Amino acid sequence: MFSGTDNGTEKWCDANSGSFTIEHIAFGRYGYVRELDATFEQYCNGSTVPLRGAVHAVMPEPPVELAMGMDVAPEGAVNVSDGRITVGGTVTCNKPASVSLVGQVFQVQKKGTPGASYETTVACTPGAPVPWSVSLTSQEPGTSFHPGTATMRSRARADDRDYPVTVDTGQEESQVTLSKA
Repeated sequence: MFSGTDNGTEKWCDANSGSFTIEHIAFGRYGYVRELDATFEQYCNGSTVPLRGAVHAVMPEPPVELAMGMDVAPEGAVNVSDGRITVGGTVTCNKPASVSLVGQVFQVQKKGTPGASYETTVACTPGAPVPWSVSLTSQEPGTSFHPGTATMRSRARADDRDYPVTVDTGQEESQVTLSKA
């Protein structure tokens, strides 16, 4: 229904018919409309005189897709009195993202294999690597971390704010040297 005024007299379009024809449309990734050319024609209240028009739209470049990376620092620290370790690294991204980091750390020893899992979130901003770290104690009963080499399996994930996609680095395995804190 269309309502408008003509010289102070209100006009209504209670019954209308017409058409809308898309002449050209070009899509980008994820359904982003890049270009649109369309025409329309409308008849109001049985009128034989149509309202006609055309639309031509060229959209700006779509936002870039999220790209990110994760690095694990080759050095970590261990508190020898309680076996607590601190490990970390950096994440990078080409646009702001909330990055979820998950992984495990384990250390093969003669008397057992201490291990721990972690999950943390980092607010990544583009421009420079963003540091992250976690402090962990062994979840295996009767074991604790010691100075030496440990294995770290890590993965980073983030949802792209502009597209329906989750970016995932995949699981990466790294060796970390734990030194006395």
